Amino acid sequence: MAFNLKCTTALAAILLAAGCNRAKADDNWTADNDTAICTDAQGTRLPDDRCRQNRVGGGAGAFWYFLGRGRTIPYYGERATGGTFRPAPGIRYAVAPAGSAMTRSAAVSRGGFGSSARIFGSAHA
Repeated sequence: MAFNLKCTTALAAILLAAGCNRAKADDNWTADNDTAICTDAQGTRLPDDRCRQNRVGGGAGAFWYFLGRGRTIPYYGERATGGTFRPAPGIRYAVAPAGSAMTRSAAVSRGGFGSSARIFGSAHA
C-alpha cells in the first residue's frame, strides 16, 4: 500500500509540474509557418475573404498582415501584433489555419434572480 501511495504522489507531482508552464486553453493560435492574415489598417483581424478580393494590398480597407513562424494568430476582432504589412522577400506565406477563423466569445450572462423572479409564481387577478 505504501508503494502505491508513493507512486501516486510522485505521478501527481510530475503532472502538476508539467502543467505549470502550459498556456491557458483559451489563448490565441500560434503560427506553425510564416502566415498571412487579413486585418484593417489598425491591425484588427478580419475574415480572410475581405483581403482575397485583391491579393496584393487587400480591398475595402482590408490589408494582408504577415506573421512569422511562432507568432500569435489573433481571433477575429482582436489586434495582431509582432508582424508587418510588408511581406519579407523570398518568404512564402501560408493562410491562417481554418480553426483560427473564429471570434472570441464574451462571457455568457445567465438569468438568476433578477426582476423576472418576482413575476414567477405570482397570482394576478
